[in-house]
Order: sequence, then structure tokens, then C-alpha cells
Amino acid sequence: KVLRYKPDVILISGDITHFGRDLKIIDLLKSVNEHVKVLTVPGNCDTKEAIEKLNKYNLNIDEKCNEINGIKFVGIGGSNRTPFNTPNEYEDEELFNKFLKGIKNIDKNILKNNFILVSHAPPKNTMADRVGDLHVGSESVRKIIEEYQPILCACGHIHESRCIDKIGETIIVNPSPDAFFIFDTKTKYLEIIGL
Repeated sequence: KVLRYKPDVILISGDITHFGRDLKIIDLLKSVNEHVKVLTVPGNCDTKEAIEKLNKYNLNIDEKCNEINGIKFVGIGGSNRTPFNTPNEYEDEELFNKFLKGIKNIDKNILKNNFILVSHAPPKNTMADRVGDLHVGSESVRKIIEEYQPILCACGHIHESRCIDKIGETIIVNPSPDAFFIFDTKTKYLEIIGL
């Protein structure tokens, strides 16, 4: 269904596997990547084995920056700490350091307003990080958005928080596991489409 839209890039914001089960999905992503560039970051539920397979197929942009059609894509995989002790969690400061590692050779002024942040963890205090009345997102992801102003932050993690939100001029999208989004970098048109 996604391929019908003829995307230039497919972004996947983590939880590609469920605790390492169904690693075949990564093989499917590898074959899709032969036709359309696929960029992923692992989620908190992705195991070391899943991450190694994403790396083997060159799909993982965690702590990296890729450029496609003049747009930079910077990845932050994993999540801030959860009560569930999942396999791929970090202290919030570590998430910020993952971002800094990904942009280490890029001038901040060139990066500002000219990249897409692909983060499993959503920014704190947005519609994308709500679990009931609680906001459980990453303070570091929010800080990155406030300081570096990406065009878009594509996130996941909080499965029940499907939304489009904004911090300043940065659009935040969490499509949820039951949908995907399309985004036009020229017009800034964004739509979430259910599966």
C-alpha cells in the first residue's frame, strides 16, 4: 500500500520486530530497499539480533545521517527508560549523544531547518508521547527539535498516540503501528493513512 504512493524514501521509526521475533520482516525491508530507499531506526522492543540484521542490510540510521535528494535524515534508535525494561532503552542524555554522533561532521547552520529527524522516542509533552494523562516522551528529543528545528520528526514508540503535532515549525508525526504517513518536503503536506 505504501509503494502505491511512489515514495522517494520509506522511514520506519522502530519496533520493527517484537522482541526479535519475526526477523523475516527485515528481509522484506531489504528487498523493498532495492526499489525505494528504506531508512530505519530500531525501537525499544528490537533486540541486538534485529539491530545487527538491520546493520548488515544497511537499513539502520541510528546515530547516522543519510542524505537523499538534498534532505538529510538523522536517526535516533531506542527509547528513553520505560517501566518495562525492554532491550533497547537509554538514559535521555544518551539519546541526545546519539544525535550528536550522527551530526558530528555537519555544520549546525547547514543542518538547521534542513533535515528530518527519525526517532523512535517521541518528544516530551506533545500529543505523540501521551499515555492516558501522562507524557512519557524524551526530553532530549524535544531539546533537539527546539535547538535544531528539523523539518519533520517521524517518531513511534507510543503505539496509542497516533497524531500530527508541532513544536515551533517542526511537524511531529506518530502514525502508530496501524498506519503510515506521507509527507511532501516541498509543500509540507502530511497525511496519516490507516492500513
